[in-house]
Amino acid sequence: MAGLKELHDVLKSGESIERRFTVRTVERISEPRSYSALKVRATRELVGASQAVFARLLGVSKIQAQSWERGVRTPSKLACRLLDEINRDPQRWRGMIGTRAA
Repeated sequence: MAGLKELHDVLKSGESIERRFTVRTVERISEPRSYSALKVRATRELVGASQAVFARLLGVSKIQAQSWERGVRTPSKLACRLLDEINRDPQRWRGMIGTRAA
């Protein structure tokens, strides 16, 4: 209650809130997009990776990546966040894959 009274007094006096209190601005972070089987596959094709390579890039098993593309399972929010990042800058992710001469 004391804190609320202090806030009330500051507002009533016209004094700047920032002078009396620590004010922090918090930016809202949006939720990751959801990914259907078609969107997962489109993301994989965007970076030009096989399912096995794409799975390694995401840090999941090949079976997990395949189940997303078949629509058996949906990616977790963390995986969706990573898929968002891949779609935001696919060139960067293509560079992570690299190619090796046979």
